[in-house]
Formats: sequence, C-alpha cells, structure tokens
Amino acid sequence: MAAAATTAGVDGFIAGLRVCGVDAAVDSGIVVFTVVAAGRSGPLTTPTGVAAAELAAWPAVPPHWVHLPAAVQFTSTNISPAETLPGWVRHSRQINGWGDAEEPAQAWLAHLRRILQDAA
Repeated sequence: MAAAATTAGVDGFIAGLRVCGVDAAVDSGIVVFTVVAAGRSGPLTTPTGVAAAELAAWPAVPPHWVHLPAAVQFTSTNISPAETLPGWVRHSRQINGWGDAEEPAQAWLAHLRRILQDAA
C-alpha cells in the first residue's frame, strides 16, 4: 500500500481510505464508506460513517464516534441518534494506540474492524 499524501481533515481522511482500497463519499456531513469485518454472527459488510466535523484535526486526532445503520447491534455500547444519517446511530468508541500505522486510515479501519467483531 502506497502512503497517501499527508493531508488533513476530510480530504486527508478520504484520501487515506482510498489508499487502503476503500471508496468514501460525504453524505449530509457524514463521510460514508463500507467496511468488511468478522462480526459475532459471521462476516459483516456494512456502511460506516464518520462525521466530517470530527475530522477537523485528522490525522492528529482520530474521530471518537462511529456511525452505523441502526440494524448493527452490539452487546454493549453508548449510542446517540444525533448528528447522523436517518436510520443510523453513532456509537461512542475510544481508540487506543493511535498513530502507529504508516497510513492513519489503515489504523482507523483496523479500529473499526475490531469494533465490529462484537456486532450482530
């Protein structure tokens, strides 16, 4: 994987995802992209999102909220229906060990896949 040009904010986040082979687009202030992960019930392919406003300090500060369709359920989570797409909820998730990947988007995708391991 070739490293993305070092850019910040929404454009840098989207460019990093593309370097990782993931297409993304902004929809109503949410950067939306599809993630494939191993969920509790087997493979899970789901649209995922991050609020553009949370990407102002990207890549120095990763976003805290993960936006997912309401059908994606977890055994334990803090959710908020605010500031997301209709039919979606945002889940509060802390990311640990930030900054140790060559491409920050690669670290973000790994974080999402770890989160989705508990999804049904």
